[in-house]
Amino acid sequence: MSINWDAIVHNSFLIKLLAAIVELFIGWTLGPFVKNQIMKLHNRNKKVDEGVLTFTGSFVNIFIRIIAIIIALAQIGVDMSVAVGAFSALGLGISLALKENMANVASGMQILVTKPFQVGDYIACNDKEGTVTAIELMFTTLQTYDNQLVVVPNAILISNPVTNYTKFPTRRILFAVPVSVQSDYDEFRTSLQTLMERQAGVLQDPKPKTVVGDYTPDGMGIQIKLVCYAQISNYWDVLFELKNEAEKLRQSQKLKPPVDLVEVVSR
Repeated sequence: MSINWDAIVHNSFLIKLLAAIVELFIGWTLGPFVKNQIMKLHNRNKKVDEGVLTFTGSFVNIFIRIIAIIIALAQIGVDMSVAVGAFSALGLGISLALKENMANVASGMQILVTKPFQVGDYIACNDKEGTVTAIELMFTTLQTYDNQLVVVPNAILISNPVTNYTKFPTRRILFAVPVSVQSDYDEFRTSLQTLMERQAGVLQDPKPKTVVGDYTPDGMGIQIKLVCYAQISNYWDVLFELKNEAEKLRQSQKLKPPVDLVEVVSR
């Protein structure tokens, strides 16, 4: 059975179908390309909000692909009035079925306008926290301290309290060292004060201080709280090092706590 190549070449529908496929391919390729070009604007101008760029890039990518679908349908002869009506009905159905996603889109726009946080900020919402790496069309991505990626729907970030830890240049360190009530805790408190005043990374303005906190649950110990401030850039390093030095100091003075060294507040 021989193939009639002449009939195939002159078949207008096949030509239109091939053109439609090419148009879809261009749309699916052009969308991500334009998105990447938009993202590169941040490298050229650091003043441009990176969150706005990620949101705009996602929107443009989806928009270009939708246009490619419409053009491809028109290419193969689909009545566009019918197609537009079908898309409208489909859009209504999708909107009803995916109303939460639409809420995420609206929430993303609200985040960009009100700016409760931006790309690069360290935030916490409910039990999720991390550095904001991107504000997308429907979700925001966070990079956690232990290098994991967390995807949070935008609607959750709008409808729940969000703590922005990097809004200000410094952050407070507050934790407690429990010691026995039979120990000379006043002398130990003075030693902790000296430790903070000499510790690298601990800011001296405002001046660090120690305070006597609550009794431990068993009533046999008392908590000496350390309060100081550190720069956002080295907050975790200062916190961990300060805890380590406080524990060494307690052991050197042979102060037995009723419980192990615990963190009361680390935010």
